[in-house]
Amino acid sequence: MKTYTNSVSITELISNAIDKVKTVVDSSTIVGEKIVTDDGNSIIPISKVTVGFVVGGGEYADLSARRVANHFPMSGGSSGGCSVCPVGFLILKKNGEVEFVNVENKTLYQTVLNMFNSLIEKMEKENDEK
Repeated sequence: MKTYTNSVSITELISNAIDKVKTVVDSSTIVGEKIVTDDGNSIIPISKVTVGFVVGGGEYADLSARRVANHFPMSGGSSGGCSVCPVGFLILKKNGEVEFVNVENKTLYQTVLNMFNSLIEKMEKENDEK
């Protein structure tokens, strides 16, 4: 009769892989450390984290082992990937204003829309000052 030791279940494989991913990705990865400039403004980097993960496996044995054993050798594997991309910066001005500067790749439509919104905001500020 064949006996198998050091068998690892799929559940353990998934649990171990997820624990490793948790060590890589935390809140400081997404919201970076504050940088204070000479003029008193603060800049906080903001990033987008994407995580991909896959696990698979199965139990394998010849027919004679299946008839006498309660468990079978397990074959499995896991893989994952992580991507960190900068999205923008939060600028905390010393006068209390907060501004977000977007650095993500934008389509032409998004660029034009952002320029139009900025123009409207400037016009509203000028009207309020008058």
